[in-house]
Amino acid sequence: MKNIRTAIIGAGYRGRYLITLLQKINLFDIIAVSDISPNLSEIISQLFAGEKIPKIYNSGTDDYRRMLNENTIDLVIIASPWHLHKEQTIEALKSGCHVAIEVKGALDIDEYPDIIHESRQNKKQVFPLENTLFRNDILAINNMIHAGIFGRLVFLQGGYRHDLTHILIDQTGNFGVQNGSESEWRSKYYETENGDLYPTHGLAPLCMFLDINHTDHIKSITSFSTKPGLGLHACMAKRNGMKYTDIQQPTFRMGDVVTSILQTDSGAQINLLHDTTLPRPRSLNYEVQGTNGIWNAEKNAIYIDGLSPFEEWEPEDKYIEQYKHRFWQQWESEALRYDGHHQGMDYIMLRVLGEALQGRENYPATLEDMATWAAVSPYSKISIQKGTSIPFPHF
Repeated sequence: MKNIRTAIIGAGYRGRYLITLLQKINLFDIIAVSDISPNLSEIISQLFAGEKIPKIYNSGTDDYRRMLNENTIDLVIIASPWHLHKEQTIEALKSGCHVAIEVKGALDIDEYPDIIHESRQNKKQVFPLENTLFRNDILAINNMIHAGIFGRLVFLQGGYRHDLTHILIDQTGNFGVQNGSESEWRSKYYETENGDLYPTHGLAPLCMFLDINHTDHIKSITSFSTKPGLGLHACMAKRNGMKYTDIQQPTFRMGDVVTSILQTDSGAQINLLHDTTLPRPRSLNYEVQGTNGIWNAEKNAIYIDGLSPFEEWEPEDKYIEQYKHRFWQQWESEALRYDGHHQGMDYIMLRVLGEALQGRENYPATLEDMATWAAVSPYSKISIQKGTSIPFPHF
């Protein structure tokens, strides 16, 4: 079978990392790359040293359209800033391409419904690049859940708990530096929005565990926010040597911690956190609790009623090994060799993507799943604004 003719939109940090992994998987031919960077030719020449250089498209923000028109493309991978995703995805679908898209929260309630319409209209698939679904432990825990080891699931939690002040604020205390980096486009959301901006890493595995959009559905969301800007102003003060009380600008809307409680039709509860502006180690905060046991990712531990010592955590290792998913049984060695940065999950994700496009595997998430995860963003904002629980959409 022919390799997958692949084009990339977005060659920033994330896009470049995906390119390095795609080069290691002999299912993909990268034929074109689009990005607005004036240094794109140099960047791509370095990445493809000794290999055939893809075509370069960097003559403005719309040059990706020329790339779509001039090439026969099977797959477009989108790793551009968030506000560009919808337009670029729809244009790629209209050009007859499948799309794999980096994850984020929906910027408004219509974003993903519109993409779903175009995907169905053009009979092309959209694959969410949610790498947490491909973690070794997540896939093994999913196998345990479906084997009934934890009993009926009752309570799950997850979140994006990652101090992003090193991205949002420079070393002299300036917020949202206009230097072409991620800070330039990401920082503005903290001034204009109050909700869970980035729900998918914490939520996607929990939805897989609960079989959301298949045998269960999320029916409501209730979100809460702490006082806006405390962490950001404190960080700015520390870095520029001012007193905290002297930091007046900018004005932030985003609470340091946003908590969302999701209720499902089956009666399960999901607690989700967005926590990106306070000092802390990185965490996705996973916990899964059922009628027969519990898994806690932070502790790397499991407790199974009747198997574990009474009221004592067990190391998860033997369970993860026993219930290892076939993806990791097949590709673990190369995944860890090429993708040490994300413990193999990005490599496994892209490998399964390629296998799915060639008809040998089923990708474990759909566009409708992505729409569900991403809907937490606009609906958490509405819930916070109204101060109440609100119905959650079905896709």
